[in-house]
Amino acid sequence: MILEPKPADLEKQIEQMATKVLFKSIELLGGLNKLAQHRNLTWLASLARACIAVVLKQEYTKSDEFIAQYLGTSSTTVKNILKADPEAVKKRLEDVDKFCEEEKKDLKVHTAGAVAKLAYKLVKRESGTGTLFEESAT
Repeated sequence: MILEPKPADLEKQIEQMATKVLFKSIELLGGLNKLAQHRNLTWLASLARACIAVVLKQEYTKSDEFIAQYLGTSSTTVKNILKADPEAVKKRLEDVDKFCEEEKKDLKVHTAGAVAKLAYKLVKRESGTGTLFEESAT
């Protein structure tokens, strides 16, 4: 007998994991103070959306269309989030101040996606569990 989580439990699990990924994303961007100093607090909405999209894809293997509907956004936006290259953003994050200036007020969808994917990978590594993201990269 296979037990599937109830919808309320699933929502809670998604939110818990997405929150961990969001906090790790903020940490990668230099912390909340750094975002405030650069007046980039508006990035939080894009980051949260990207974190949820990455969690839904990696943890629950949801389709792009499902994720788009879940987030209330377009499937094109979801595709841009999910196809983002975390390695490219990793290099850019070596100088967070420069990164913040380059992105200015609006964090691009693919950039938010790359940060979220990188944060997801780090969260999974820290928790000692493998990721679909790592497995598909090999």
